[in-house]
Amino acid sequence: MLINEFSLETKASEVKIWQIFTDVENWKEWIDGIEHSTINGNFENGTLVTIKNIKKPESSSLLKDVVVNKSFILQAKMPLSKVDFIHEIVKDSDVLKVRFAVEVSGILAFFIKTIFKKSVAKNLLYSAKKVVELAENEKN
Repeated sequence: MLINEFSLETKASEVKIWQIFTDVENWKEWIDGIEHSTINGNFENGTLVTIKNIKKPESSSLLKDVVVNKSFILQAKMPLSKVDFIHEIVKDSDVLKVRFAVEVSGILAFFIKTIFKKSVAKNLLYSAKKVVELAENEKN
């Protein structure tokens, strides 16, 4: 069940955006509320990412469906459900977009969607803007 999604056009290259996506230790630069994040291996399917949100305990999420220079999913497990944070680089004709989406599945999906819909929308917009800004302002 889709909670929300947001995409934003960019003039940056797929490679620059992918570099930002895979630099896990610097996710705090584009994900609101993160104190720190670490990756426990290579940026590939099955690798765990540990995230410490401000005012929350550390948690681990799983990298899934990693396609280099294209997309990945960060999957968090919650009681009786899973939340997929989808990150995509989408090329449509001559336009390149960064797309973020959050989907939830499981018994509590409707409940989770209802509670987090507004905060997810705000965070997706923030992340898209920050990734585009970082990628477009990055020096070669």
